[in-house]
Amino acid sequence: MKRILMLLIVTIPLLSGCWSRQEVNDIAIVLGVALDKAKNGHIQLALQMAVPKAASGSNEGSSSAESTTLVSAEGSTIMDAYRIIQEKLPREVFFAHGRVIVIGEELARDGVSSILDFFSRHRQAHLRNYLLFTKGEAIDILQTNPQFESFTSEEIREKEKTGVGISVQVRDFFGRLLKDGEEPIAAQISNLPVRAVSRKGGKGAGTSKVVPSITGTAVFQGDRLIGWLDDKETRGILWIRNEFESGVMTVPIPKGKGGGRIGAQIFKVSTKIKPILHNNKLKVKIETYGEVEIFENDSRLDLSNPAVLNTLQLVFEKYVQTRMQLTLDKAQKKLKSDIFGFGQAVYRANPKKWETYYKTRWYDTYPNLEVEIAPHIRVQGTGFTTKEILLPETKK
Repeated sequence: MKRILMLLIVTIPLLSGCWSRQEVNDIAIVLGVALDKAKNGHIQLALQMAVPKAASGSNEGSSSAESTTLVSAEGSTIMDAYRIIQEKLPREVFFAHGRVIVIGEELARDGVSSILDFFSRHRQAHLRNYLLFTKGEAIDILQTNPQFESFTSEEIREKEKTGVGISVQVRDFFGRLLKDGEEPIAAQISNLPVRAVSRKGGKGAGTSKVVPSITGTAVFQGDRLIGWLDDKETRGILWIRNEFESGVMTVPIPKGKGGGRIGAQIFKVSTKIKPILHNNKLKVKIETYGEVEIFENDSRLDLSNPAVLNTLQLVFEKYVQTRMQLTLDKAQKKLKSDIFGFGQAVYRANPKKWETYYKTRWYDTYPNLEVEIAPHIRVQGTGFTTKEILLPETKK
């Protein structure tokens, strides 16, 4: 009995709670972060935070402006601006539930390693935040109203999770930044106009607004932003980096074979990067594989004919090769940034040769590196019909 009483005396004080616990009523939860370069050269930090009174009551139909607030300040460092914001608020700023970090172009071109250093050291700032860059000012992105989610930063995160473009978290960016033979990339986000249409009283009416949209890729050399790739070029990145999950391809059919277009969904995509070193000459071969299922055919091709399918397969392969080559040429020749990780592939294939020769020469070697693209596409299905559907009067 004495032993039990002694055990209770020792353990009961430990049940009072964690000494560092922060009550919900005492914190201001950060949902999104925007970073820009101020006119005086300082850093402008903007925090999108949840409004507690909106969350606690009934807020059906409330807008992002009602459920969140955006507070900003300028400082010589992020910590300096953060301190100024904290002085404005009655609650402690809490970063642990952040969704996204958006950085403006002007600030990103100066280098981002010192900026992101804050988020890697701060005990609340998780490295799982999605990292995005914009050609304008980052604060403008968080000031827009969402379409489907309760607040803008959540809608941006959901768009990143769909995998339609580049999806990079802070930890991924840091990993590539610290890795030899590979340059970092991240998603580009822009405010694009959209027209919302409603019908009241039988009359068509609509309002125009802008919404944040994933529009391409921010390309880096080291920690500095050096350029952009558009949406089409971004698909090439996903192909080459083996990050392409599924998508839609629409290919034109040559006029000599009847013309028209064929639309297909591509899936089961995989890509392998193979460095080839022969007679001290380095070459990289990209082999990509995929299967397509045809869902639309406005050409005159008879898809029940195996010979036609073989020809169509070559058309798809040419299309994939052209898209990949477009991205490769811009990244390799114009931007000169190894965003594909060719250097890493060389290191994995021949670590000794990389360390003794290519590591210190890679910036000079990469732009002139010979790259062969070898696509392998298989037509897996043609849908429920193999015949084209055209009205009789359109057939000539």
